[in-house]
Amino acid sequence: MTIKPDPFYDRKLELAALDRAWKRHGAGGQMLLLYGRRRLGKTFLLQRYFTAGVDGNEPEKPHCYFLAEQSTATTQRLTLARQLIAAFPSEGVSAEDIAVSWNALLRYASQQANGRKKGAGRFALILDEFPYLVDQTPELPSILQAWWDREAVHSPLFIVLCGSQLSAMAALGHESAPLFGRFNAGIFHLDPLHYEDVAAFYAGSPHYGVVEKLLMYGAFGGTPRYHALVDTSRPPAEEIVTLLMQPRAILENEVRFLLGSEQIRDPAPYNAILAAIAGGETKFNGIQQLIGVERGALSGSLRTLLELGWIRREFPFGESSERRALYRVADPFLTFWYRFVAPLASALQFSDPTSVYAAQVAPRLSEYMGWSVFEEICGQWLQRNAQQRLGLNVRQMARYWSRDGRTEIDLMAERDDGTFLFGECKWRTESVTRLNDLSVLQAKVASLPEARWRNKPSYILFALGGFSPELLQLAADPAERLYLVSGPDMLPRPNDS
Repeated sequence: MTIKPDPFYDRKLELAALDRAWKRHGAGGQMLLLYGRRRLGKTFLLQRYFTAGVDGNEPEKPHCYFLAEQSTATTQRLTLARQLIAAFPSEGVSAEDIAVSWNALLRYASQQANGRKKGAGRFALILDEFPYLVDQTPELPSILQAWWDREAVHSPLFIVLCGSQLSAMAALGHESAPLFGRFNAGIFHLDPLHYEDVAAFYAGSPHYGVVEKLLMYGAFGGTPRYHALVDTSRPPAEEIVTLLMQPRAILENEVRFLLGSEQIRDPAPYNAILAAIAGGETKFNGIQQLIGVERGALSGSLRTLLELGWIRREFPFGESSERRALYRVADPFLTFWYRFVAPLASALQFSDPTSVYAAQVAPRLSEYMGWSVFEEICGQWLQRNAQQRLGLNVRQMARYWSRDGRTEIDLMAERDDGTFLFGECKWRTESVTRLNDLSVLQAKVASLPEARWRNKPSYILFALGGFSPELLQLAADPAERLYLVSGPDMLPRPNDS
């Protein structure tokens, strides 16, 4: 039997924000913009809130949910009209009557919402995959803006515009856009799940300890849809092969689908860039030399990938010069795909996928997790747990690397007292971290160029395999300013809220 968590795990902030906007005092309308990458659960979030509320046990809220399709404008309007008629029955009015134009549709919605019984509360009109509507009716944002200013803002309507085309959705909130300033219920960008929340998908399974849970985050990232596909009654290796590597695997064409869904006409340069970065080439010049494109073309492709959230740009702590920037693939799923699955495509067609995984993936997983994923996991842990678990208040945080390339520090953070915290992340599953590892970190800190960084430094070591008795004894003395986080500490404790 597959073990599943609450599918809305860790969407508490979004549910609470929706609830605040829905319950806001006054009769005025509310408009919300919700967007995020595909498979992150935007539709499930809306379904959960409007059918079951924040805690999952509330009565269904009055709403009309419309999932747009890539169809003609006439068909789109008629489908929405039928759903509005079902939600707001009215004698003598047919779907065909109000589907003649967007103005007629929207006017019907606001008139019916205003005509409900006194005290009936709000009514939600949810337009999902909104960019599909704009593709067929480019003037729709302007039509919405005029209708909102004239009628809807004074009505009990709760309008939600939702979509997955990131650039198109983000543009709706730009200062030059018709709907700028109208999203009084907020603009929500739905992010991937935190690694701790991904671990909840595997709670209770005998096959998934701390290492295995972190490994599944490294393979499938923070996308809840992918983890929901995993059969937790089977070991991680079997599920990675089943979902990603065997012929006709469920996620076999997922990356191609994601690229296509962003309307990228020529995926070749984007595939090349992502493969280069996932393989370890993180500098602009190195990427250019590896894939053989002009600087201008590479700059444009990188900009597009940044806008889509597929890659991120990193700067060493305390710097912002473009010359110092490094590029990383933003999602572990994409990194895993381009590092392991795509390069093995031919072998997977002519060999047993399980054997290919055992020979060419499994032996490299430790290196992959240590280089790419575990540092990100440790950063997430520090952001979420530093205050509650360690009593530390952390401000900005980043990696650090010197200009000469000799000094690299996995984590560097400024504390609220003006001193600095330095960390190392050790993906060691079979050996403990020892006093020498701390000494190496301390030597790095002593070589840093700014004196204020070296003033009363604190240290934090993350190590899956635990720590030597000498380190544990040292950390027990508060004067040493040393914090240790072992494997069991990486996941929430049973009584943590």
